[in-house]
Parts: sequence; structure tokens; C-alpha cells
Amino acid sequence: VSVRFEGELNHQELRMWLSELMQNTAKDLFRYKGVLAVKGMPEKFVFQGVHMLFNGSFDERFRWRDDEVRECRLVFIGRNLDREVLERGVMGCKVGALRFSVGDVVEANCEEWQAGTVLKLWDEGN
Repeated sequence: VSVRFEGELNHQELRMWLSELMQNTAKDLFRYKGVLAVKGMPEKFVFQGVHMLFNGSFDERFRWRDDEVRECRLVFIGRNLDREVLERGVMGCKVGALRFSVGDVVEANCEEWQAGTVLKLWDEGN
């Protein structure tokens, strides 16, 4: 099963989803690999795995060029893999629009609800 799309992934969401996938389907997941665009990161995230063994990192040797389309490519090789479940899982990690913008008035729970204003957005590696 292969999944490819233009856009970026939320790194933390992807890690959590891959961990769950490995726990639930490791015996049928023979091999998986990918090259990913992660929101806020200039390097490509390159990963590979076999059953429950996983290795992935941002690689300084492979940076996104300014003229290059940021996209994600993943391949899963195994037995009885459900294409729809894998595609839905990957796409669930895709970066969407942020809830707030700079200047928005918000409330934050800091032991009690306090009013505040969004000053800056941070999504480096999210």
C-alpha cells in the first residue's frame, strides 16, 4: 500500500499513529518506509521499519529546496493490510489550519482560566 500527497504532516501525530499501528499490526507489517514533509522543518523526515523496529530522523543531507513541492510518500508492505485504514491513518496526521491567529483573544487554563492574546505561533516540528 502506498500513500502520496502534497502537503505536510504533524510529526507528533504521525509518531503516535505509527506507534499504534506497530502495536496492532506488527506481525503483518513486514516493511514500511517513507520520506515526509513535516510542518516547520526544512529537512526531510526519512523513516523505515520492519515489524516493530522503527528508525526515522530529519536528515541534514536532504533539505527541501525552495522550488520543490513539499509532499509525503509512504509505503507499507505486508499481509492483510487494509488500504483504507492506512490511508485514513496517514491523512489524519496531515497538517490542517490552525485554530487561532496572532492577535486572537483566548482563554488559557493555567490552574484557572485566564484571558490572553495570541502573540506568536510556533510550529517548528510541531
